[in-house]
Amino acid sequence: MKIPIYISCIILVVGCKSKDKLSVKDSLPQIKPTIIDKINTGTTLFKPYKLKDGFMVTDTGYADAVVMGGTYAVITLNGALVDTIDKGFGINKINDNMYFYQVVSSNGPLEDIQLKASGYKNTINATFGEYKILTNGKKQKFSDIAPDFNYYFSSPYIINNKIYYWQIKQVDSSGINEISAAEYDPSTKNTRSHFIQKDFIETDDNNYFPYPYIQNDTIYFDTGRGKQMKFSKDFNLLN
Repeated sequence: MKIPIYISCIILVVGCKSKDKLSVKDSLPQIKPTIIDKINTGTTLFKPYKLKDGFMVTDTGYADAVVMGGTYAVITLNGALVDTIDKGFGINKINDNMYFYQVVSSNGPLEDIQLKASGYKNTINATFGEYKILTNGKKQKFSDIAPDFNYYFSSPYIINNKIYYWQIKQVDSSGINEISAAEYDPSTKNTRSHFIQKDFIETDDNNYFPYPYIQNDTIYFDTGRGKQMKFSKDFNLLN
Protein backbone atom coordinates (compact mmCIF):
# COMPACT_ATOMS: atom_id res chain seq x y z
CA MET A 1 0.00 0.00 0.00
CA LYS A 2 1.01 3.57 -0.61
CA ILE A 3 -0.92 5.70 1.86
CA PRO A 4 -2.96 8.20 -0.21
CA ILE A 5 -4.66 11.46 0.69
CA TYR A 6 -8.35 11.53 1.54
CA ILE A 7 -10.13 13.35 -1.26
CA SER A 8 -13.62 12.93 -2.69
CA CYS A 9 -13.30 9.18 -3.28
CA ILE A 10 -14.17 6.58 -0.65
CA ILE A 11 -11.72 3.91 0.40
CA LEU A 12 -13.53 0.83 1.66
CA VAL A 13 -10.70 -1.25 3.07
CA VAL A 14 -7.25 -0.20 4.24
CA GLY A 15 -4.14 -1.91 5.57
CA CYS A 16 -0.42 -1.63 6.05
CA LYS A 17 3.14 -2.93 5.69
CA SER A 18 6.35 -2.22 3.86
CA LYS A 19 4.74 -1.55 0.46
CA ASP A 20 3.63 1.83 1.91
CA LYS A 21 5.16 5.11 0.72
CA LEU A 22 5.35 6.33 4.30
CA SER A 23 8.38 8.56 3.93
CA VAL A 24 6.67 10.55 1.19
CA LYS A 25 3.08 10.61 2.44
CA ASP A 26 4.01 11.66 5.99
CA SER A 27 4.80 15.08 4.50
CA LEU A 28 1.40 15.51 2.82
CA PRO A 29 -1.30 17.76 4.30
CA GLN A 30 -4.13 15.23 4.68
CA ILE A 31 -3.95 11.48 5.19
CA LYS A 32 -6.80 9.04 4.73
CA PRO A 33 -8.30 7.90 8.04
CA THR A 34 -8.36 4.19 8.79
CA ILE A 35 -11.90 2.92 8.23
CA ILE A 36 -11.21 -0.72 9.10
CA ASP A 37 -8.71 -1.61 11.82
CA LYS A 38 -5.86 -3.93 10.90
CA ILE A 39 -6.61 -7.56 11.72
CA ASN A 40 -3.57 -9.65 12.64
CA THR A 41 -4.59 -13.13 11.55
CA GLY A 42 -1.75 -14.66 13.52
CA THR A 43 -3.43 -13.90 16.84
CA THR A 44 -7.07 -13.23 15.93
CA LEU A 45 -9.72 -15.66 14.69
CA PHE A 46 -10.67 -14.14 11.37
CA LYS A 47 -14.33 -13.54 10.66
CA PRO A 48 -15.59 -12.13 7.35
CA TYR A 49 -16.76 -8.54 7.66
CA LYS A 50 -18.89 -6.20 5.60
CA LEU A 51 -17.77 -3.03 3.88
CA LYS A 52 -19.83 -0.34 2.21
CA ASP A 53 -21.83 -0.78 -1.00
CA GLY A 54 -22.27 -4.56 -0.65
CA PHE A 55 -18.56 -5.47 -0.52
CA MET A 56 -17.28 -8.03 1.98
CA VAL A 57 -13.81 -9.20 3.09
CA THR A 58 -13.91 -13.00 3.27
CA ASP A 59 -10.21 -13.63 3.95
CA THR A 60 -7.04 -11.67 4.59
CA GLY A 61 -3.36 -12.28 5.32
CA TYR A 62 0.22 -11.31 4.58
CA ALA A 63 1.53 -11.05 1.01
CA ASP A 64 5.30 -11.26 0.48
CA ALA A 65 6.59 -10.04 -2.90
CA VAL A 66 10.35 -10.17 -2.14
CA VAL A 67 11.09 -6.47 -2.73
CA MET A 68 7.88 -5.38 -0.98
CA GLY A 69 5.20 -6.75 1.29
CA GLY A 70 1.69 -5.95 2.42
CA THR A 71 -1.66 -7.44 3.26
CA TYR A 72 -4.14 -9.00 0.88
CA ALA A 73 -7.92 -9.26 1.12
CA VAL A 74 -10.33 -11.53 -0.74
CA ILE A 75 -13.28 -9.35 -1.75
CA THR A 76 -16.81 -10.33 -2.71
CA LEU A 77 -19.67 -8.14 -3.94
CA ASN A 78 -23.21 -9.23 -3.09
CA GLY A 79 -21.89 -12.76 -2.55
CA ALA A 80 -19.91 -13.05 -5.81
CA LEU A 81 -16.10 -13.14 -5.85
CA VAL A 82 -14.49 -9.92 -7.12
CA ASP A 83 -10.72 -10.41 -6.68
CA THR A 84 -7.87 -10.75 -4.24
CA ILE A 85 -6.68 -7.19 -3.73
CA ASP A 86 -4.00 -5.11 -2.04
CA LYS A 87 -5.76 -4.49 1.27
CA GLY A 88 -3.68 -1.39 1.83
CA PHE A 89 -4.77 0.31 -1.39
CA GLY A 90 -8.32 -0.91 -0.87
CA ILE A 91 -11.46 -0.64 -2.97
CA ASN A 92 -11.62 3.00 -4.03
CA LYS A 93 -14.91 4.47 -5.20
CA ILE A 94 -14.78 6.50 -8.44
CA ASN A 95 -18.54 7.05 -8.70
CA ASP A 96 -21.77 5.28 -7.77
CA ASN A 97 -21.13 2.19 -9.90
CA MET A 98 -17.36 2.28 -10.51
CA TYR A 99 -14.50 1.18 -8.24
CA PHE A 100 -10.71 0.97 -8.49
CA TYR A 101 -8.30 -1.50 -6.87
CA GLN A 102 -4.98 -3.37 -7.27
CA VAL A 103 -4.86 -7.13 -7.77
CA VAL A 104 -2.66 -9.40 -5.64
CA SER A 105 -1.81 -12.79 -7.19
CA SER A 106 -0.64 -15.80 -5.20
CA ASN A 107 2.48 -17.70 -6.28
CA GLY A 108 2.11 -20.28 -3.51
CA PRO A 109 2.65 -20.41 0.27
CA LEU A 110 5.64 -18.97 2.11
CA GLU A 111 8.32 -21.19 3.61
CA ASP A 112 8.08 -21.86 7.35
CA ILE A 113 10.79 -19.34 8.28
CA GLN A 114 9.06 -16.61 6.23
CA LEU A 115 5.70 -17.57 7.71
CA LYS A 116 6.93 -17.12 11.28
CA ALA A 117 8.55 -13.78 10.47
CA SER A 118 5.35 -12.38 8.95
CA GLY A 119 3.29 -12.66 12.13
CA TYR A 120 0.24 -13.74 10.13
CA LYS A 121 -1.56 -17.06 10.06
CA ASN A 122 -2.40 -16.75 6.36
CA THR A 123 0.54 -15.89 4.10
CA ILE A 124 1.36 -16.12 0.40
CA ASN A 125 4.21 -15.52 -2.01
CA ALA A 126 2.62 -12.74 -3.98
CA THR A 127 2.73 -10.42 -6.93
CA PHE A 128 1.25 -6.94 -6.55
CA GLY A 129 -0.02 -6.57 -10.09
CA GLU A 130 -2.52 -4.82 -12.31
CA TYR A 131 -4.95 -2.14 -11.23
CA LYS A 132 -8.53 -2.75 -12.30
CA ILE A 133 -11.71 -0.76 -12.71
CA LEU A 134 -14.88 -2.55 -11.60
CA THR A 135 -18.00 -1.19 -13.31
CA ASN A 136 -21.40 -2.77 -12.60
CA GLY A 137 -19.64 -6.04 -11.81
CA LYS A 138 -17.43 -6.02 -14.93
CA LYS A 139 -13.62 -5.77 -14.56
CA GLN A 140 -11.14 -4.03 -16.85
CA LYS A 141 -7.37 -3.64 -16.56
CA PHE A 142 -6.48 0.01 -16.18
CA SER A 143 -3.35 -0.53 -18.31
CA ASP A 144 -5.60 -1.49 -21.24
CA ILE A 145 -7.30 1.91 -21.29
CA ALA A 146 -4.74 4.31 -19.76
CA PRO A 147 -1.82 5.18 -22.09
CA ASP A 148 1.69 4.51 -20.74
CA PHE A 149 0.42 3.30 -17.38
CA ASN A 150 2.94 1.22 -15.40
CA TYR A 151 1.29 -0.67 -12.53
CA TYR A 152 4.56 -0.78 -10.57
CA PHE A 153 5.62 2.88 -10.79
CA SER A 154 2.63 4.99 -11.91
CA SER A 155 1.07 5.50 -8.43
CA PRO A 156 -2.55 6.07 -9.52
CA TYR A 157 -4.98 7.94 -7.31
CA ILE A 158 -8.54 9.20 -7.57
CA ILE A 159 -9.23 12.93 -7.35
CA ASN A 160 -12.68 14.36 -8.12
CA ASN A 161 -13.91 11.18 -9.85
CA LYS A 162 -10.87 11.01 -12.16
CA ILE A 163 -7.72 8.88 -11.99
CA TYR A 164 -4.40 10.72 -11.88
CA TYR A 165 -1.14 8.87 -12.47
CA TRP A 166 2.45 9.18 -13.66
CA GLN A 167 2.78 8.30 -17.35
CA ILE A 168 5.99 6.41 -18.10
CA LYS A 169 6.95 6.09 -21.77
CA GLN A 170 10.19 4.45 -22.86
CA VAL A 171 11.56 6.48 -25.76
CA ASP A 172 14.69 4.62 -26.88
CA SER A 173 16.80 1.50 -26.32
CA SER A 174 18.99 3.22 -23.71
CA GLY A 175 16.17 2.89 -21.18
CA ILE A 176 15.34 6.56 -20.82
CA ASN A 177 11.68 7.35 -20.13
CA GLU A 178 9.51 10.38 -20.68
CA ILE A 179 7.62 11.10 -17.46
CA SER A 180 4.31 12.95 -17.63
CA ALA A 181 1.47 13.84 -15.27
CA ALA A 182 -1.72 12.22 -16.57
CA GLU A 183 -5.45 12.49 -15.95
CA TYR A 184 -7.86 9.72 -17.01
CA ASP A 185 -11.55 10.64 -17.07
CA PRO A 186 -13.73 7.48 -16.80
CA SER A 187 -16.82 9.40 -17.95
CA THR A 188 -15.27 10.27 -21.33
CA LYS A 189 -12.54 7.59 -21.43
CA ASN A 190 -10.09 10.31 -22.43
CA THR A 191 -6.57 10.84 -21.07
CA ARG A 192 -4.72 14.15 -20.92
CA SER A 193 -1.09 14.58 -19.94
CA HIS A 194 1.66 17.15 -19.34
CA PHE A 195 5.32 16.28 -19.84
CA ILE A 196 7.46 16.70 -16.70
CA GLN A 197 10.94 15.27 -17.29
CA LYS A 198 13.09 12.43 -18.62
CA ASP A 199 14.21 9.71 -16.22
CA PHE A 200 16.05 6.38 -16.35
CA ILE A 201 14.23 5.05 -13.21
CA GLU A 202 17.25 3.05 -12.06
CA THR A 203 15.50 1.46 -9.08
CA ASP A 204 13.13 -1.34 -8.12
CA ASP A 205 11.54 0.85 -5.44
CA ASN A 206 7.85 1.34 -6.17
CA ASN A 207 7.97 4.38 -3.87
CA TYR A 208 9.85 6.26 -6.61
CA PHE A 209 6.87 8.38 -7.71
CA PRO A 210 4.56 9.61 -4.91
CA TYR A 211 0.79 9.70 -5.27
CA PRO A 212 -0.69 12.79 -6.90
CA TYR A 213 -2.73 14.79 -4.38
CA ILE A 214 -4.96 17.84 -4.08
CA GLN A 215 -4.68 20.77 -1.68
CA ASN A 216 -6.71 23.99 -1.79
CA ASP A 217 -8.10 23.10 -5.24
CA THR A 218 -4.59 22.59 -6.64
CA ILE A 219 -3.47 19.16 -7.89
CA TYR A 220 0.17 18.30 -7.20
CA PHE A 221 2.57 15.91 -8.91
CA ASP A 222 5.70 15.95 -6.74
CA THR A 223 8.71 13.88 -7.78
CA GLY A 224 10.04 13.98 -4.24
CA ARG A 225 13.38 14.99 -5.74
CA GLY A 226 13.04 18.74 -6.00
CA LYS A 227 10.50 19.03 -8.80
CA GLN A 228 6.83 19.75 -8.14
CA MET A 229 4.18 20.40 -10.79
CA LYS A 230 0.91 22.17 -9.96
CA PHE A 231 -2.36 21.89 -11.86
CA SER A 232 -5.82 23.42 -11.63
CA LYS A 233 -8.88 21.23 -11.02
CA ASP A 234 -9.34 21.36 -14.81
CA PHE A 235 -5.81 19.96 -15.17
CA ASN A 236 -4.27 23.11 -16.58
CA LEU A 237 -0.60 23.65 -15.71
CA LEU A 238 -0.04 26.36 -13.09
CA ASN A 239 3.77 26.48 -12.99
